[in-house]
Amino acid sequence: MGYYRIAKTFEAEYAHRLSKHRERCRFPHGHRLRIEVVVRGDRLDDNDMVCDYKALKTLVLELVRQLDHAVAINAGDPHREAVEAMSERVVLFEGADPTSETVVRWLFDEISRRLASGREIVAPSGVVYHLPEWLELERVRLWETATSWAEYVADGG
Repeated sequence: MGYYRIAKTFEAEYAHRLSKHRERCRFPHGHRLRIEVVVRGDRLDDNDMVCDYKALKTLVLELVRQLDHAVAINAGDPHREAVEAMSERVVLFEGADPTSETVVRWLFDEISRRLASGREIVAPSGVVYHLPEWLELERVRLWETATSWAEYVADGG
């Protein structure tokens, strides 16, 4: 049996430091992230949609905003105090460097958690969107550069 898929893409400016890297990526540096979120369902809702794009945007945007204009580092980074002193916006990754792979998995897990915690999403405008119970997160893809991306895909995706 087939299914429908929709995707929403987000962008964020972000910096990170890869403390385990042997070359230049061990220094703080920036990227323009492009994040693609793909959801799917085996049927359409009463509005003939898998999910309203605005609902998907509302579900994901707070996570993207956490990364936007922030510096991401490993919580165990030996230079953590110096990074925190130079930036008001620091995102800590527990036990791992914020590589494309760990960031995309974090996004996938957080979006999945939000989907599991409730199917009503309130947009900033106050409009309430109902996410269908059959809606599934299929994958999240994160471009770190125009030519490099990492992806996390749901089992069976």
